[in-house]
Amino acid sequence: MKFEIVTLFPDYFSLSMRQSLIGKAWDKQLFDIVLVNPRDFAVDKHHSVDDTPYGGGGGMVMMLEPLDRCLESLGWPHKGKEKRPSKERLILTSAAGRVLAQSLAVEYSLCERLTIICGHYLGVDERLLSLYEIDEVSIGDYVLTGGEPAAAVMVDAVARLIPRVLGNFESALGDSHMDQITGAPCYTKPAEYLGLKVPEVLVSGDHARIQQFRTDAALEKCRRNRPDLFRRLRAADHEGPSE
Repeated sequence: MKFEIVTLFPDYFSLSMRQSLIGKAWDKQLFDIVLVNPRDFAVDKHHSVDDTPYGGGGGMVMMLEPLDRCLESLGWPHKGKEKRPSKERLILTSAAGRVLAQSLAVEYSLCERLTIICGHYLGVDERLLSLYEIDEVSIGDYVLTGGEPAAAVMVDAVARLIPRVLGNFESALGDSHMDQITGAPCYTKPAEYLGLKVPEVLVSGDHARIQQFRTDAALEKCRRNRPDLFRRLRAADHEGPSE
């Protein structure tokens, strides 16, 4: 897997992505991260990458030409010139985009190449979306000062699903949201602390009962914390399998 991150702040990733399991996996070359600065493709002596919006108003807009030249240097074709390889995706971090969900992270983890453009300011010149086949992706219904934190979240969510990145891949298969619900409560030693005990079933050794407990507890936690997901799950159960 190869990640290409188009960013005005490469140092953000040089530091943050070198931490924890993701950093170790990067060092082991289980995937690669290439950082590309669109300022290197600016056409004026000031290396400008943003300008005021047409129509007036506050804020700045990321300019089209530096981004276009940047993507062309990475080998991305304009729409209609070549068909995008099925294992490669071009992504723009955008508050207006599709919200990143576990299912999308799984889909992206099966790719061979992801190029992520970090949005900034008011956004990017909309014509970029006319030139390229781009997935607009958001990490939530809020606004950040730049797309770097969102891109880091996407890389983390996808990279951890690559084989051998996690020490125990089974833990990824049991992640929250893998079955469209939040994960079950989890416990570790000691078995009792300040009068609070680990549920007895978890130390019973009865694997069938443990699995049932985890399923029931996950559903209850989902109902309590994410009623929207719980209602969606219940609706799907009532619909039953399609013919």
